[in-house]
Amino acid sequence: MAGMRNRRIIVALLGALARVGVLVGLAACGPAQPAVAPAPRGPTACARASDSMVQTMLDRLSPDGPPPTEAADALRNLIRERCEQDGWSADATKCLIAMTSVKDAEPCAKLMTDEQQAALVRDEAALFGPPDGKATGQPVSDTPAADDPPAAKSEKPND
Repeated sequence: MAGMRNRRIIVALLGALARVGVLVGLAACGPAQPAVAPAPRGPTACARASDSMVQTMLDRLSPDGPPPTEAADALRNLIRERCEQDGWSADATKCLIAMTSVKDAEPCAKLMTDEQQAALVRDEAALFGPPDGKATGQPVSDTPAADDPPAAKSEKPND
């Protein structure tokens, strides 16, 4: 009698497993979930634009001496971040990617807003210091501003 009972339990378990297997099989035959689009491979437009801008600047340097690797990397990251955060247009990034000389940057700048350009200049000055060594935020000029005092004359007699 115990053998018969064990046999019924085994048959019931096999039947349950078969039903579960059928359900799993039917579920597998159901509609597939839409595939998630893969992330784009390679550098973004902002990364390529920053690479191009920095390389153009590096190309102007003398081959003598060590390359400014750390400064170039910092500038590359700064440009990429400003591009991404400020939403530079596709036209601006394409222009910057295509640049081969510093003069090529001028038409590209016209494709950026004043705010985008100002943010780039501001962050560059914060990272490297202002281009003229003064922290005035004013454009660099060879002539003194109207409110600048005249340079003091030396009190020493001429030798």
